[in-house]
Amino acid sequence: MELLHTPKSELLRLMRENSLTVDEVVFLFGSNKLAAADVRMNAPTICDKLLTIFLRQAANRATVPPMTAA
Repeated sequence: MELLHTPKSELLRLMRENSLTVDEVVFLFGSNKLAAADVRMNAPTICDKLLTIFLRQAANRATVPPMTAA
């Protein structure tokens, strides 16, 4: 909850230093304290982790037939 009272400039610095967790970034995004662009530009590692989570969830929901050799 302290993070909600932290100035945005400080949050961006924390993201650049990899001092925030994925859960904290998701919380701040859900609280409208951060935008997706903030994460993409200041925390590429967290952005990659979030994209991986999203793609895994999408892949698990999709029914993709196995590829066959031609």
